[in-house]
Amino acid sequence: MRKKNRFIDAFNGLWFVFKNESNFKIHVGAFILVVLLGFYFRIERWEWVAVLLCSLLVFMSEIINTAIEQLCDYIQPQNDERIGLIKDIAASAVFISAVIASVVGVILFLPHIIKEIQCLV
Repeated sequence: MRKKNRFIDAFNGLWFVFKNESNFKIHVGAFILVVLLGFYFRIERWEWVAVLLCSLLVFMSEIINTAIEQLCDYIQPQNDERIGLIKDIAASAVFISAVIASVVGVILFLPHIIKEIQCLV
């Protein structure tokens, strides 16, 4: 029996989510934008920690949501009200994490943006 490479398995799972979940691509795009803004505004170390932790929360929520959706589809390929509710609950975790990450982003970046605008005026 061939020994499995856990790193490759994990990368394959991540690649599956990236290829198949349009929301994950949106989250990746938002993350890239936030990182660029962080460099532009030269945010503090604690701000980087907040950005990275919030991003981690969103990414993990989306990945776990995708895993739950895949499992539900495998268990019950037909439409089922109970499976739909399970998927909705899992999706709500992504929604909550994205809302909280957005609020943290506004709290962190709005003062920098206001300062930048004031310098331009």
